[in-house]
Order: sequence, then C-alpha cells, then structure tokens
Amino acid sequence: MPRKLLAALLGACLLAACAAPKEPMAVANSGTVIRNVTVVDTRDGALRPGQTLLLDGGKIVRIVSGAVRVEGTAREIDASGAFMVPGYLDMHTHALLTATKPAAMAWPMLVANCITGVREMAGSAQLIQLAHAINADSAAGKLTAPEILAVPGDILAAPLTPEQAVQRVRQQKQMGADFIKVAGGNHDGTLAVLDEARAQGLTVSGHMPLALQAASAADAGWRAIEHLGSGLGMVLDCSTAEDAVRSALLHGEGAPPPPPAALPLAIVSPMLFRAADAPFYQKAMDGYSEAKCTALARRFAQRGTWQVPTLIRLRTAAFSTAPQYREDPALVHVDQDTRALWERLARQYEATVPASASATFQRYYSLQRQLVGLLARNGVKMMAGSDLGGIWVIPGISLHQEFGELAAAGLTPFQILQMTTLNGAEFLHREAEMGTVEAGKNADLVLLSANPLVDVSNLSRISAVVLKGRYLDRKALDALKQSSG
Repeated sequence: MPRKLLAALLGACLLAACAAPKEPMAVANSGTVIRNVTVVDTRDGALRPGQTLLLDGGKIVRIVSGAVRVEGTAREIDASGAFMVPGYLDMHTHALLTATKPAAMAWPMLVANCITGVREMAGSAQLIQLAHAINADSAAGKLTAPEILAVPGDILAAPLTPEQAVQRVRQQKQMGADFIKVAGGNHDGTLAVLDEARAQGLTVSGHMPLALQAASAADAGWRAIEHLGSGLGMVLDCSTAEDAVRSALLHGEGAPPPPPAALPLAIVSPMLFRAADAPFYQKAMDGYSEAKCTALARRFAQRGTWQVPTLIRLRTAAFSTAPQYREDPALVHVDQDTRALWERLARQYEATVPASASATFQRYYSLQRQLVGLLARNGVKMMAGSDLGGIWVIPGISLHQEFGELAAAGLTPFQILQMTTLNGAEFLHREAEMGTVEAGKNADLVLLSANPLVDVSNLSRISAVVLKGRYLDRKALDALKQSSG
C-alpha cells in the first residue's frame, strides 16, 4: 500500500476516534453510590480495582470505572481500599425454627455476619408459608433478614413402601416444597422417592440412609448430600470394611435409636446417643481407602452430586465438651434457653460417653475433614453451610468458623469464597440474580477491608453489608449483633 494512502487512512482513523462521542457521565439521583472499590470476580478470581457501583431498587444498576455525579437523595460511600464480593449464602440452616421464638431469632446475627441468603433444611407446610411471609416482610423493608432461598416439605426419615414414597413426594409438591429432604429410610423406598421427585420436577437432598450406598444415590440423581452423609456417612463408603459394618448396623447391632422423647436432643447433639457405635466408626476408619474414596468422588463429579459438608457442625458434635465452644464469648448472641440446653447436653456427654468413644469420634472428624479436601481435588461441587440449630452452632458466626475448617481441609480462599457465593447461585439456578457482583444482579453484597483471595480470614474482615440495596455500615452491623442474645 502506498505510504501516502496509508497515512491518509491512519489519519482518518485517528480523526474518527477523536470525534467518537464519549460515554456520558453516570448520574445517580437516588439509591447508593459506592466509589473506588475493588470488585472480586467470583468466577475466575480477577480483581477489578477503581470501580463505582450504583445501587437502586435493591439492584446493582451500573458498575463504572469513570466519573459519577451524585445528586438528589443518593447516598455516597467512599470504599477506597476495600473489596466487594456477593453476599454470603449459608446453604444449610434451621433458621426458620428460630422465627417462632422471637428471643432466639437468628436473622440479626446472620445479616451482621454477611449472610444475605439461607437454604432452609427444616420443613413443613407451615414453615413453607412462614418463609414466604418472612421474605415478603424483608422485601418490603419491615424485617432485616436474609432471603430464604429454598424450603423442603416434611422430612422423610422412616422406611416407606414405593407406593408410600410416591404419595409423600406428591403431597410435598402440592404443599409447595422447593425440594425433598431425606434423613433416613430404607433402600427401595428411598429410590422410589428419587424417581418420583424427578417426575415431579423436584430434587432430593439430605442425609444418606444407611441402606443406600452413596454411589447408588448419585446414580439415581441425588442432588446434594448434607454433612458428608451424616452418621458414619461417606467415610463408610470409602472403607474396605463397608459391607461388614453396613450389614451389622442394618441387622440391629450398635446403638439403638433414641426414644421419641429424646429425639429433639439427638438432633441437637447426635454423638451423645452413639457411644455404642464407636467400634463401628473405628472399623470404618481402619479400612479407609483413599483409592476407593477417589473413585467415589469422581462419581459425584460425573453425576453432578453436590456436597454441603457443614464441617463446623460435625466438629461441634464431636467436640461438644470443648472449652473452645462452651466458653466462646460469642455465646452472648445466643438466647439463654439455648445456651442452657447446650451446656446441659455437654455435661450429659461428659457423664455418659466413655472417653475412648469420644476420642474415636474426634479422630473420625479429622478423617471427615480430610475427605472434604479429597472431594475438592476431584472436582466435586460444594457449598458452605453451618447447620444452624446444632450444638454450639452460633448464628452467622459459625459460617465463618466453617470457612476456617474448609481451609484446614486444604481448600483455597477462592474456593471457599465460591462455596458461599457463586456455587449456591448455580445450585439454585439463580445465576441471573446472585453469585457475582454485576449490573442487574441483586444488591446483596459484602464489603471487606482486605483481599479475600489472600487469606481465608479476610472473608471475615467485614466493613459493611448491603442487604437488598440497603447499606449497613459497621455501626449498623454492631447494633444488629447487640439485638441478639
């Protein structure tokens, strides 16, 4: 190409660029403007410094890197040096049960600790209706509470015939359950639940019935396994002693089920009633096979079977007498009746569970935590959850303790951040509304004073929380904490 023609073309291009209209300055007349923040991309861990978020109507309206003019009633926040991530999701709670006892209500502590959404794991027709009412009040600004993201119907725990299983699933569909929760049962009845749930457009989550192997559950479409299966759980599936232990327990060996009157206590402090099972826990540990566990993890990854480990819940159950929990200063945020119950159960544990059994349970927990690292290394999708409702599980604070346990299992800060933000949105098929900090998404956000990708403890360095577009600074969060307990 001749030089003169090339020069003319370049000049024309430069002239066109100079003449191109500039993007108009963003203007905020209402809502909240958060300036100079570093946005953390929960998809790939990229950091975008110098961003300004325009929030209004409970949504992220725009995110810009240029100038913004603030007018009218808009509130302006300088977030220089801070990091913005999506609101945290606690994907296993029993928070709705606290709503029926105002003194024990968990909402203030959840919000004060960055939790803007919860997946409720207690269920009934009444609780489903209660969840709708709480979400409506929260959306209207009448209540400061996280969004209740999903609620099951009545929990399925007893053996069922296939016909009964079909009927129960259909009943729960009619009552408006978001999913089916299983906490026990027999082999054929549980498979029938899975089949009918699929037919009804529902998914199944919960504890693994002893009668059903985890691999079989994954093959049948089990959506999410809670607490690593609970009880002996997936460690048993990873053991060469699996068949012998499973058969013995199914034939009535080991600890008898707690009497009906003690069932609520067994839910709060499960290891209190399992001392007679300690030899079976030890056999499962003795036969632990990493190769077998790796094969199972790969099966989960292939089948899309999610995990909600709730390590903090497993730990507080196994270490229920530890001063670390019994003397935690944060217990001031728990109502007196609940604190008294937990202490009473801890004393009962000390008095009735042999030291050898307690030591076995604590070693078992260490192996469960190791298992979580193995699951992560093999691509199993996981979500963070606290199992609020269990012994020494303090609302809000326990999710941050869960972050620490996940880090001890070998997960990176970025993996843990994803577990409490993006992964929950993906699990719920709500990526269009939550899970990332992007224009058009819900204005449920957390402002951190340090980079959450550098150290997991930075996920707890909270400067502010944005709940449905409402900016709660440190003073407001402290006031929420003071209203609890």
